Amino acid sequence: EHIARIYLTSAEVSRGAAVRQRVGPFVLIDPASKHQNLRWPGEFWTALIEQCPDLTFVQHTHRDTLTVIPGAVAIPTPSFREACGLVLASDLYVRGESGMCHATAALGVPQVTIWGGCMDWDVLGGYPKQVGLVDTGEGSPCGRWLPCNHCLDAMSKITVEQVVTAIRQ
Repeated sequence: EHIARIYLTSAEVSRGAAVRQRVGPFVLIDPASKHQNLRWPGEFWTALIEQCPDLTFVQHTHRDTLTVIPGAVAIPTPSFREACGLVLASDLYVRGESGMCHATAALGVPQVTIWGGCMDWDVLGGYPKQVGLVDTGEGSPCGRWLPCNHCLDAMSKITVEQVVTAIRQ
């Protein structure tokens, strides 16, 4: 098993550390995805934050961000490396599968990846500090990149309670 490494500049690390100093320990979230099949429903993100009032949620925002989740502290991250600095400062990262999940593993930060039913967990997931929430129903993984009703349904089967449990672990 090989996990890549990412080496951040002191400025990238400092930017994330400044956010942590301002808000305290936090869970970093990113509900955005270029691919509809990898998006957990927006209302689930809102419910997640509501069900964890003892946690601070920071949402890194970027050009693919559709909305800021109510209750989250929005932090603009115009580049991948700035987002990595924020990941490094977080206690946990939560999002649908993406390249940032691989970066999170490279940075050694725990993560909860909401996998749904699009991609094969056995091939792309399973990092040591990663909890993957996967739909194992019929037709999963389907592997489709075009919008797919199967994937939308699979993502909606991953409950807020499952994500809360994974966060608490």
